Amino acid sequence: MSYFCFVHFKPMNVRILITTLIFIVCSQYIVSQTKKEKEQRIKRSHFPVKAQNILNYLPKDCKRIKYYKETDGNKQSFETKFKYNRQWFSLEFSPNGRIEDLEVIITIKTINSPTKIKIENYFNTKYLKYKLIKVQKQFVFDQNSNVEGFITNILNHDNGTIVNYEIIAEVKTEKSREMREFTFNQNGAFINFRVIKPTSYEYVLY
Repeated sequence: MSYFCFVHFKPMNVRILITTLIFIVCSQYIVSQTKKEKEQRIKRSHFPVKAQNILNYLPKDCKRIKYYKETDGNKQSFETKFKYNRQWFSLEFSPNGRIEDLEVIITIKTINSPTKIKIENYFNTKYLKYKLIKVQKQFVFDQNSNVEGFITNILNHDNGTIVNYEIIAEVKTEKSREMREFTFNQNGAFINFRVIKPTSYEYVLY
């Protein structure tokens, strides 16, 4: 003989249960979006071979070139940082040496007005206070594109690639003050954010 047990929840208890479950799910999502990045300075020879070959496309007059291996949770990548024409760039590679993106540090003032206003409105409506620490323009590489052309066009300000904006900001809410990394699309629409751990702070500044 089988027995079935039915539990009766009062409407108020059901609402409390649903609210609790939503809170747990959201909390887990936020935790999963925490940036736990570790960066290790390495030699160029420790880069994937494919990435080393791509680096040959960089102009000869690039300065202060540095090479890093990054880990962020289970994700691993390689990054080259350099200065060219008075601007700071970073070129990121996957573990197999494929380009993921090329980023350049900019100021919020250089973003076109409609996009800039949309980004600033996001911060003004979402937070009590905020302070922008670092702003980057991110060029996402299309794996079907020509590698040399992608790099050359961006370094010479002649590009038509997919653009995102990455912004590191210190924000204040009613409950806390945090350092976060935000991503916006080329029109200024919010995409996502990650909380930056204090141990990652020095790495993300450059």
